[in-house]
Amino acid sequence: MPSNLWIGPPGALYEIDQAATSFDRSVELGVSEFKSLGGRITVTRTPAPSRRMKLSWDRLPPVDARVLDGLARRVNGGPGPVLVIDPAAGNVLGAAQAAGRGDTGAAGLQQWFKASTTGTVAEVAAVPGTFTFTAADATSRVAWRSVPWGNFPVAPGTRVSFRAPTAFAALGTVGVNIDFKKADGSYLSGPTAGGPYIATTVPAGAVYATPCATPGTAGTYSLAGACFAYDDGAAHTTPGDGLPPLAITSYSDSPGRPLPYRSISVDLVEVSGAAG
Repeated sequence: MPSNLWIGPPGALYEIDQAATSFDRSVELGVSEFKSLGGRITVTRTPAPSRRMKLSWDRLPPVDARVLDGLARRVNGGPGPVLVIDPAAGNVLGAAQAAGRGDTGAAGLQQWFKASTTGTVAEVAAVPGTFTFTAADATSRVAWRSVPWGNFPVAPGTRVSFRAPTAFAALGTVGVNIDFKKADGSYLSGPTAGGPYIATTVPAGAVYATPCATPGTAGTYSLAGACFAYDDGAAHTTPGDGLPPLAITSYSDSPGRPLPYRSISVDLVEVSGAAG
């Protein structure tokens, strides 16, 4: 996992290397209970749990405090939510995406795309919400999208790693790569590796990354078991944690002891999209 927390919009991520004194990353499950007069309990649950995050620091250096203050008050005029690269997250693919699942129909297909002239991502007709990649030949390649952001936001100089789906990893012909892109989405570089795993350093100028995998053998393969991590630890057993866009809903700033250090706390909640 990344040793420090990064926060901000894509292209302007800021590293806070001081550990938070309080760090709560709970998911709001949306579960409600109803108890009948007969004592029976009925439970209802919203279909999409939301992340809530509470962070606080004591004696934070002024430069870090000013960044958090600017994000909370939107002093730079940014209209959208922020991204938090969470040091507790081991797989930033979405939970369903890492398991090879998604919404039925076109919405589920937003999580992957073919990155070559051949190959097809498709929903399994017999198991709605489950997706596979069909390689037409040895060059067929599939890529992963970050649904809220389009591509996966990165910071130059950090480490990222990717592990191909379990079905790909079983093949001796599999290859993987990570395409790095500029702020406008144009291609910057794309280190490759033979086998199911790659770890590399984000190059200067990169704002986004797109992990890709090539089975190398024609056939249809499950997309379950993939992992993209902001460190060298991408592993098949890591559940997807996602990269939800977060809005700052509460903020406190008080003088620390000694000055000029400050005590900062920030509350964030997951919002429905990265655009607003």
